[in-house]
Amino acid sequence: MNKTYTQAAERSVHDVHALIQTIFAGEPGMARDAIGQLMPVFAEGFSMVTTAGAVVRLPQVAAMLQQAAGGRPGLRIEISEVTTVWQAASSVALRYQETHHLNGSATARWATAIVDCADGAVRWHYLHETALSR
Repeated sequence: MNKTYTQAAERSVHDVHALIQTIFAGEPGMARDAIGQLMPVFAEGFSMVTTAGAVVRLPQVAAMLQQAAGGRPGLRIEISEVTTVWQAASSVALRYQETHHLNGSATARWATAIVDCADGAVRWHYLHETALSR
């Protein structure tokens, strides 16, 4: 495995979720700025499977983020157990656990992301989330 690519991909998991936390929990101006920083990380053909099983494409993700902006004050997102599960050339698949803490409760999910790290930029192509029961 190419450590440069895997390290960039793993760092991106943390960076992306820091932006998502800011979008959900931040003040309107901060949330808008975070959306502006986050959207270029997603490749044009990005899609994801949500914890509810819905397949969502990039335009829907953008709309969901706009709607959710500032809607969960106090939210803290914790990322753990980040593991590279596959790599080919500059493409990396990662699995990680994502836990949302809000108002004294926590919800968790496993996520698998496929990202490309070519040319020094990390682009997310796919994300699949699976809810965990606690």
